[in-house]
Amino acid sequence: MPALNSRDGSDSAAFITAGNPLGEPTSNSENQAAQQQLLARIKADGLPYLDGEGGDPSGQWPGEPSLLVFGISLEAAQKLAGEFRQNGFVYAGSDATPRLILLR
Repeated sequence: MPALNSRDGSDSAAFITAGNPLGEPTSNSENQAAQQQLLARIKADGLPYLDGEGGDPSGQWPGEPSLLVFGISLEAAQKLAGEFRQNGFVYAGSDATPRLILLR
């Protein structure tokens, strides 16, 4: 992640989704609408991002469209994830070490 962060000058990143709030399976249409709202927020804030997908290594839970958002503070990422009713997200600060941030 350091190479990605340095590419746009940011020193932090969050990997976040808007899908399946509170870990409850939600319809594809609801998840897509929520993800579009999340994307609109990221774009409105002018933050660079990459599209991604969070996956379950065991394959028991379907992949969730996600965004790797650069230059977002931990506090802003916590607020955003909370607004989209997520249980958590992955965050990396200036040391580029990914950390699971649990909200519940």
